[in-house]
Amino acid sequence: MRFTRIDFLKFSFYTILFFSLFLGYTIVSGPFYETTFDSASIMNQEIPVSSISEQSTIIPKNNVPKKNIQSNSITIAFNPEYVKIDNDIVNRLKKVIRSSYFGSKVTPLNLVLDSERQEPRWQVMGNKLILSTAIPSDSEQLKVFVHELGHIVDILYLKKGFLSDPSDVFYSISWDSFNTKKRGQKLADFISGYALSNKYEDFAESFAFYVFHNEDFATLAKKNIYLQQKYNFLKSYVFGSDAFVGTSFWTDSIKPYNWDTTKIQIDAQKYLYYIK
Repeated sequence: MRFTRIDFLKFSFYTILFFSLFLGYTIVSGPFYETTFDSASIMNQEIPVSSISEQSTIIPKNNVPKKNIQSNSITIAFNPEYVKIDNDIVNRLKKVIRSSYFGSKVTPLNLVLDSERQEPRWQVMGNKLILSTAIPSDSEQLKVFVHELGHIVDILYLKKGFLSDPSDVFYSISWDSFNTKKRGQKLADFISGYALSNKYEDFAESFAFYVFHNEDFATLAKKNIYLQQKYNFLKSYVFGSDAFVGTSFWTDSIKPYNWDTTKIQIDAQKYLYYIK
């Protein structure tokens, strides 16, 4: 059979077409397309990015203007731009970011502390994290913050290759697509009710539970093959063999079912002491 010039052109055309469609599918099914990454978009409560200045000015309690806080690839801004801010909040969050457990995984980070935000309590877009300062307790604020850092680790730290994405290993445990669970998956296969929302929330909820309730996660994992795989992924791909292993910072008993793990109270000081 003779391979003509026309045959060669057809072959080249269909090859290019195939790879273009494959690349398009990879992009569309990935986090940069599905939520890019706006972790509040599922609730349809996004706030316009332009309403928060990246070059805001802080007016602390003594009313002396200061510039943005910039340290270790961190930019901290405020909404409204001129606001009295509790320095304890800033210091707590900076301790988390500067910790060896998180620093290299979540920076550079643009953090915006929003005193006007109520619900949702957070928003992530790329490496920009907007966090409400109206969250009622230190415990919940730290846990919401770490949950959102989990999204950043998922989207930015776990490097995406042309044909591979490390996060796909985690997603494939329970998910066929963004929000379609695999056949047979049940509530007990997820760390919380909110983790069933979609594969990204499954990752972030599991990430936060690993950080704050590692001992409990490991205990649950012994009874459930899917939780065991999720625990092992976080240990192998994100934290390593020592970080948080065997720790638990909770002050309230953990119920068999939790909709939102950020609501489980922890000892914030004990946690901050551990990560310093």
